[in-house]
Amino acid sequence: RSSDLTSSPPIRSQKAETMTFWIFLAALGAAWVLQSYLSFKQTQSFTKLFVAMRRRGRVVMGRFKGGIVQGAIVLFGIDADGVITEGHRLNGVTVMARFHGFEDFTGQNIADIDPADAAHHGRQVRNAVANARENYRIITAGGQAPEPPSALARTVKKVRGTFRRRTPTPTAD
Repeated sequence: RSSDLTSSPPIRSQKAETMTFWIFLAALGAAWVLQSYLSFKQTQSFTKLFVAMRRRGRVVMGRFKGGIVQGAIVLFGIDADGVITEGHRLNGVTVMARFHGFEDFTGQNIADIDPADAAHHGRQVRNAVANARENYRIITAGGQAPEPPSALARTVKKVRGTFRRRTPTPTAD
């Protein structure tokens, strides 16, 4: 009869399983509320900075949407000639990321900056600087800046490029 005692696992009560479900649901709800609050604070910080910079003059913004990896936003305050007077960058994955001073390009014309000069801040910041420069060039030419592609759109484009049929090159006989 010793096999009867060790063969069956203990049975959890229905009440314990229900309680575990509600605790999990409450924790999930609390995490969502916290994430929403922190996202609101980050947006509020961006708006405050953008409005303050806009009061001082024109502002050029560049973005790189990261998706799962970190993204980046750069803001450049420019004078009437397109010379950068101040810069700020935000890069990170979470809503905990905040803007920092970004004076690497201060004193340079926005149309002439080289995004590679921001490489020590990471690929995302470099791409955001390139986006800011391109946005400035498009706007000054009278166009409208396009929305940068999302992480999902970039991934789909890479996958399509990988599986696209290659046309054979004609050989000269």
